[in-house]
Amino acid sequence: MLLKIVSFIASVILMFTPSVSLPEKPDVLVETLDNLSENRTADEINGANGTKFHIQRPKADKLNAVNASAFGLSEDNADNFEAFQSALNYCSQHPQTKLVIDKGTYYFRSLNGLDANNCTGLLIEGSDATFVFSSTGYKFFIRNSDCVEIRNLNFDWNWAESPLASVVTVQNSSPDNNTIELVFKNAEYCNENNRLMAITQCDPETYTFGAKCSSKENYIYQDATAVKAVQKISVDTLRVAHNGCMDNFENGETYILRHYVYDGTVFNIRDYSENITFDNVSIFGSAGMAYICEGNCSHFQIINSFIGVNPEYKESRCVSLTADAIHIVNTDGCFNISGCDISGMGDDAVNVHDGLGYVSSVNGNTLTLIASAMRLEAGDTLAFKNAKFENTDVTAKIISVKALDWITKEVVVESIPESVTEGWTAYNTECNSGNYVIRNNYFHENRARGLLLQSSNGLCENNRFYKTMAQAIKVVMDIEPTLWQEGTGVDNLIIRKNTFEKCNHSDWGTVIEIGTNIAGKSAETAVFKNIEIISNTFTDMPSRLMKVNNVNGLVFRGNSVNIGGYFDEDNVQGRAYFGKYCNNIDYSDNEYINGGFLESKKTVQAESISVWAEVNSRL
Repeated sequence: MLLKIVSFIASVILMFTPSVSLPEKPDVLVETLDNLSENRTADEINGANGTKFHIQRPKADKLNAVNASAFGLSEDNADNFEAFQSALNYCSQHPQTKLVIDKGTYYFRSLNGLDANNCTGLLIEGSDATFVFSSTGYKFFIRNSDCVEIRNLNFDWNWAESPLASVVTVQNSSPDNNTIELVFKNAEYCNENNRLMAITQCDPETYTFGAKCSSKENYIYQDATAVKAVQKISVDTLRVAHNGCMDNFENGETYILRHYVYDGTVFNIRDYSENITFDNVSIFGSAGMAYICEGNCSHFQIINSFIGVNPEYKESRCVSLTADAIHIVNTDGCFNISGCDISGMGDDAVNVHDGLGYVSSVNGNTLTLIASAMRLEAGDTLAFKNAKFENTDVTAKIISVKALDWITKEVVVESIPESVTEGWTAYNTECNSGNYVIRNNYFHENRARGLLLQSSNGLCENNRFYKTMAQAIKVVMDIEPTLWQEGTGVDNLIIRKNTFEKCNHSDWGTVIEIGTNIAGKSAETAVFKNIEIISNTFTDMPSRLMKVNNVNGLVFRGNSVNIGGYFDEDNVQGRAYFGKYCNNIDYSDNEYINGGFLESKKTVQAESISVWAEVNSRL
């Protein structure tokens, strides 16, 4: 009865509300596969609303096999960098090569990163070997290459020389004195010389990121004054004097203390590389990320692979990576992440976006852009969004670029109208990280978010999300001018047949969030279009299921919602909240297993009466 009353009232209000046109569906990419070389096979990837592309792989039986041991790779070497780099150099000079690695454990201590440059038709057969790294930085580049596959290979970090992170419990916290004692779960990691980089509250039973409904943390390295002194007072305890940044940490709470954060990456795929495959590749440890895909690379995939704590060391290791698992930025898109198990990272599982530039000043034909991760090269064309973040017809061709510091760029363009002012944003039309499939994966127990989906033409289906610390999926356009600038808008995204259990575990937000942050404010328009969230299962959530803004054309249909009993009851549990910049919302045919008094959980909340009426009229 309540739903009928709400729907009737909403329908009446809706009769007096002007409508906004539903956006047209965008054209999708449909690639054909012509003249495939006899040395190659191809995986056909079918994505959102008919999107189709192919990722080519080398045929093993058409390749000339060589063994990496012939170049000096050996378990007896203290550092195998020169040996394996010699093997990669050979592969660069000899296309259509199968490089075989004998099963074993190989150590790498060089500060340099391995470089597969200008390789064509290369298959690296790992034979379940393990590469162990001891130094930070980029460890394995793939550059200017086409049709490269790496399979059956493991990568780890040398914890014996320097642990990535430690589990600690707080005791004798003294806000009056700004001191705290950290008791190490594994005493062998208790060393006053290990760096204290970031500390995040964790589950005291599983020692995974994110305590239940609590997300205390501090990024210590961002403030040079954070730590005053560190003293080892017993075999397993450090006393830390700080500037007050840990005064809210309470005795008995358990934390993951990272000794590295953004200090390295295992794989870096860049420089227009294409047709790159990682199949059955396990990454057990990295002093930063597992994969960075950038530099206009395209047609790449990570399949049947593992990112997580090495099962052999589950009792002594608490993280896999200290930052994101997979970071995709400024590419030409067409990628596939399928059949993977990804967990234990210090940041998001997958972040897909292209870079933005925040216009801080305009002087004639010279722009000053705040742009931490944006491709800016002479000859590229910039397009602009105004201060409301609406698309404009303004474009400008880049003449030159000068870095003023790590984040600020001085960009000279051929011409630019006077309408472009501070607060506008620019993006590079040469980049498009859209056209992707994320399917049949297991994302779980990591800090921050599961997926950050900030590019168009995406399909996210049949994945399992479990105990993500924050949102399982976040569709966002995010500008923090002094930190990051990400996302150019999303059109055509399908999220279907996924399961979400105990997500947003630390009550950091909602299970799914769609919206904008433009220097602390919301965009004043719909920058997301044609998003479908259908036939998913949501179980156990601490607060809202979904928060949505800046969308024109959202379907939330046929989903099953079970608020469960894991979290304390809250009156907004399982509900959806819509901001005022929403139009054409289809919120229908969703099953609430425990929908509250008179199924009140099905009714949605909204910032404006017109949005409230539009959504609730369809209940």
